[in-house]
Amino acid sequence: MLISSVTNSYASSAVSSAPKAEETAKAEESTKVKAPDVDTFVRSSSSDTETKRLSADQISAYQEQRNQSFSKMINDIVSSQANQGKKAELAKNGITKSFFDDLVVTPEQQMAAQQAIGEDGEWGVNAVATRIVDMCVALSGGDASKVEELRAAVDKGFKQAMGQWGGSLPSICDQTHTEINKRFDYWKENGSLDGYQYQRADVEE
Repeated sequence: MLISSVTNSYASSAVSSAPKAEETAKAEESTKVKAPDVDTFVRSSSSDTETKRLSADQISAYQEQRNQSFSKMINDIVSSQANQGKKAELAKNGITKSFFDDLVVTPEQQMAAQQAIGEDGEWGVNAVATRIVDMCVALSGGDASKVEELRAAVDKGFKQAMGQWGGSLPSICDQTHTEINKRFDYWKENGSLDGYQYQRADVEE
């Protein structure tokens, strides 16, 4: 009777443990890391790369759009400098009103404009040339091989501003354009603008 009881107990234990063993096996199976499907992964990655790749025409269009945006920025800067230069020129000639564009200039505006285009002013030759050339360096990542491309974009911006001002710009803008080209020449020749020194037009040899 004891043997029968033990046998029954063992059988009962075996039966009750069987599902647990099965569950444990399934749990272990589910925790196993499956090897990735290498072929599928490669095909997916290649497809994504091909989707994101730009065509030569798209790259060219992007570069043209970037150059146009940059030229417009130059136009805006030069036009602002021209506005200050025009006010200063009117003040120099003792005129308070331009009959061509109906610009009225007060004595306070005249004085502020003269200071603005002075050597230390925010719209002076050095300040504006530095601002524009610094943008060129940043845009190119300092690559001297891009100088001529940048020069063309700057020239375009000056021409656009010139058109808005009736075909000519105040002398301060012409001096600034000359200074920018000097910096471009130095950059192209030396590979960077390190060591470049600005010289005022009235003290140049």
